[in-house]
Amino acid sequence: MELSEVQEFLVLAFGTLCNSSFLFVPLPPNLVGSENQTNRPDFQRMLRDVQEGKIRAIVCYKLNRVGRKTTDLLRLMDFLEKYNVDLLICSNSINTASGFSKIFIQIFAVIAEFERDTLTERITDNMMELAKDGRWLGGNTPMGFTAQRVTTGSGKGKSAYSYLVSIPEEKKMVQRLYILFRTNHSIQTTAKQMNLEEYRTPSGAEFNASTTRLVLRNPIYCTADRRSYDYFIDHEGNVFGDLLDFDGQHGLSAYNKTDQEKFEDSDSTFISPKFVQTVESKPISEWIIAVGKHEGFISSEHWIEIQELLDAIAEKYNRPHRKTNALLAGLIHCPCCGKRLNVISESDRWTNGKPRFKYVCPGYRKKTCNFKAVDGVLLDEFIVQQLSDMSDEDSERFKEILEIKIEEVMEQSSTTK
Repeated sequence: MELSEVQEFLVLAFGTLCNSSFLFVPLPPNLVGSENQTNRPDFQRMLRDVQEGKIRAIVCYKLNRVGRKTTDLLRLMDFLEKYNVDLLICSNSINTASGFSKIFIQIFAVIAEFERDTLTERITDNMMELAKDGRWLGGNTPMGFTAQRVTTGSGKGKSAYSYLVSIPEEKKMVQRLYILFRTNHSIQTTAKQMNLEEYRTPSGAEFNASTTRLVLRNPIYCTADRRSYDYFIDHEGNVFGDLLDFDGQHGLSAYNKTDQEKFEDSDSTFISPKFVQTVESKPISEWIIAVGKHEGFISSEHWIEIQELLDAIAEKYNRPHRKTNALLAGLIHCPCCGKRLNVISESDRWTNGKPRFKYVCPGYRKKTCNFKAVDGVLLDEFIVQQLSDMSDEDSERFKEILEIKIEEVMEQSSTTK
C-alpha cells in the first residue's frame, strides 16, 4: 500500500522528532502490507539490512502495515531488539526505545489481528451467500471454462458478477476424459490415453492421475437435474434452490469443498520463512451446492456413475488414514475370504496414546464373511516389534514364525470381538 504525500511527511517528521541524529529514507511502497513475509521481498531485504547494521530505526505510519498477526509482530520486535533497532509507529506515537511502548504494541497487535479475523469472517460469509446464487467467485477457472464478468444497473444500483462460459475445445476434451474413464475404470490408464491422443491441460501440461481425478470429481460439469439433486440430498449436502431450478440445462456449482491450512516448515527462519500448504477434501455434507449459470455438459447419470466407480477404487486401495496412520492399510487381506481389509477408526478412543482402529473385512457387513475385525493398534505394534528383531541370517525362519504369529494375533483378536 503506497503512502500519500501527507502520510509520508508525517512518518519522516515523526522519525526525526524521535531521533534527530538519524537520517530517515523512504522505502519502497510494497515493503509494507498485510501479506505474509514470503510475499514481501522488500521486507526481506530490509531485514537483511538490519542484520548487516545498515538500519538503526524503522518508521511506519500504522502498526498493521507491518503485520496483522500478533505472532509476526512479536517475532519482529524480538528480531529488531536483537540488533538494537527501534520501531517507530507514527499514528500511535509508539517508540520501542521506551519500555511502555512495547506493551502498547502487544495490545495494538492483538486488536489488529482481531480486526483482520473479523474482516476475513465477514468476507467468507458474504462469499458463501453469493455462492448460493450459483455465481463464480473467482480463482482458477476449471478446465473447460472461462470466466466472464457482467455489469448490471447504474449509479448506486450498479452491480457486477462473474459467471462461467464453456470453451468448445476444452469441453470436448473433458467429455472425452469422462468417456475413457467409464470405459477402462482406471485413472492412470485414462491419463495415459489422453496423452496418447495428444490432449493437454489448459496450462499445456500432460495429464496425470491427480489432474484426471480432480476433473472426474468436480461437480461443476454435472448437469443440474432431479437425479443430481437427489444424489446430493442423499449425501447430506447443503443444496440451495428449489427442485424446479434443477432444469437439466445448467451445471452445478459447489463451494467449500476443501480445507486449506498453511504451516511453517521445519527449516523456516525469520529472515527466510518457508511454509507448507496442505489441502484436504471436505465431505459432501459440508459442501454448498447450487445451480450455476453455466452449461452442464456431463449428464448426471454418467457423473454419478463415475463417482461410484471412484469410491470403489478408493475403497479397494484403502491407504493409511491421517487419523490412524494404519501401517498395513491396503496390504492386509482377510484370512477367511481373501478380500482386502478396510481401516475403520474408533472415534475418540485411544490405546497407549494412539488412536484406536480396526482392520475390518468388507464382507462382514454384507454377511458374506464371518471374519469380524482385528485390533489395528495391536497388529501394527506386533509387526513393528518383529521387524525390529529381524536379522539377516534367519530371515527365512523369521518369515515362517511371523506368518504363524500373525494368524495367532488375528484369531485372538477375532475371538474377543
